[in-house]
Amino acid sequence: MDPDVSVMFTVSGPFLIRHSDTIAHLSPEFNKKNHDEFDVHIESIWEKRRLENPKLFNGTKFRLHSVSHESNGPGCKTTFNLGITCYRDFISTNWAPNAEDILRKGEQDYNNTQAFMSDAMGVGALVQTTDNHVIFLKRSIHCGEAKGLWDIPGGHAEPQELVGDLPVENIDVTKMDPVKVIEEMFDSIKREVIDEVNIPSSCLSEPELCGIARNTTAAGRPSVEFVIRCSLNSEEVKAKYHQGNQSEADESTSICLLPLETVIKMKSEDEFWQNMAPSAKGCIILYRLYDTKVTDLGQTDLDNDV
Repeated sequence: MDPDVSVMFTVSGPFLIRHSDTIAHLSPEFNKKNHDEFDVHIESIWEKRRLENPKLFNGTKFRLHSVSHESNGPGCKTTFNLGITCYRDFISTNWAPNAEDILRKGEQDYNNTQAFMSDAMGVGALVQTTDNHVIFLKRSIHCGEAKGLWDIPGGHAEPQELVGDLPVENIDVTKMDPVKVIEEMFDSIKREVIDEVNIPSSCLSEPELCGIARNTTAAGRPSVEFVIRCSLNSEEVKAKYHQGNQSEADESTSICLLPLETVIKMKSEDEFWQNMAPSAKGCIILYRLYDTKVTDLGQTDLDNDV
């Protein structure tokens, strides 16, 4: 396992998880715990980061506390236990200079290293073209994280899409519609692919959940990873990207498409892997685990046919 990544959840069998098999459980119990010693520095850390990168802006995010899965097989339900947080708190806890202290205190007080972390839930996708290539984007220097590294398309599910532009302290998660929250989670990753790569929605399959990985360089920040199939080939994707009229064109500087087989077999010492964002590494590791289960099932079927 790459030291930048740990696996929080992976599909238990050779099946990706569909929107219809996913449930949201929303509660303030799943919010970040308050701690005066750490929280007093949130605003100053945030303002320092904004001075360094004026393109940063605050916004509400979902906080992923935990996830549970019923059992193996298609049709089984996966539950996301979600609270609310914001990007300011994420930068000022998960990326705080004393993040290790915050993790230790969470373990001491709650037997949970993440208790005092924002843990804003990210989303990402392995986007597969018709000629079996995977899309990577080189992140620009204006991004808040993983500057200059190769990444998959991704971002965040946005509570604002459901409740409007409210400050985080004014949002009561118990009044949010769990069905719409799951819709936003799945819609958000498709939106990110459209906005970052310039691929039309009509060319993208419905996202399917592959798992959740934690970014250990960001104190265990979780990212929900999906698989999306694209009806364009790699050259057509490049042409769309280079049109440059996508709404988030400034978030990346170049595009690279690699054969899926190359991505699955990539080693930690490979130069491309070493220049990859933790979120992309996490997505690939989760996809490998899924692919292994699919391969094992195929081999079992072959053995049974003998």
